[in-house]
Amino acid sequence: MRLTILIVAGELEALLGLAQAMLKFGYQIATARPDADELDRGAQMQPGLVLLRPPPGADLRATCLGLVKDRFARGGVPILACVSDAAEESEVHKHLPGTPTLVGMPMKLNDLYRKMQDMFDLARRGHLRITTEQVVAHREPGLYQKDFYYYDTMRSLSLEGCFIETEDPYPVGTPIEMVFCVGSASRSLRITGSVTRVGETGQGVKWPGMGIRFENLSEAHRSTLESYLMTHLGTLDLPATI
Repeated sequence: MRLTILIVAGELEALLGLAQAMLKFGYQIATARPDADELDRGAQMQPGLVLLRPPPGADLRATCLGLVKDRFARGGVPILACVSDAAEESEVHKHLPGTPTLVGMPMKLNDLYRKMQDMFDLARRGHLRITTEQVVAHREPGLYQKDFYYYDTMRSLSLEGCFIETEDPYPVGTPIEMVFCVGSASRSLRITGSVTRVGETGQGVKWPGMGIRFENLSEAHRSTLESYLMTHLGTLDLPATI
């Protein structure tokens, strides 16, 4: 079961920005504005973490922090606050002592990812996911000569698998070998997996192709892949709360 992140923010831009980041990280999300009714509904979802962007305005911000304290902090739900500067961080700690914070805008998404990973054990972590457009060599193992591969375009990549655009996908369940570059042409990963789904344009997918689940991913390959994904996360500039 994936961890649910409850995003609490006063502005739509902040909700959307943080929601997009959490989807990249592979977390299940819910959102709430900083009012009592919405936070009550959020508490009923039993989130594994509250990702908080304090709203603008001193009074509204204080009210929000108090509501979050009553509904989540008192119950032991972890809270991570994204703040603009040290003054805002101090205000968060006044209401929510000891709450981890990420300070500074624009916020680097790899810093946010590392902070969240530090707060959870391995079994509850998310799975980074990025869109991409890179060549991937693939084949069914044992059916071809040593250096024979098909070449297609990888459209998405995560720690769990990828999606390969192709007009001629393998059937679901087919084992597959893949080779693709991570960062430079001289650095590549050779990974095995299996086809979990196939689709054509118009069947809920943007490109025809096949979804692949990675199998038996070594710790070294996982670490290399995670580092590569993190370099492609970019930044998020949330609205000021002044």
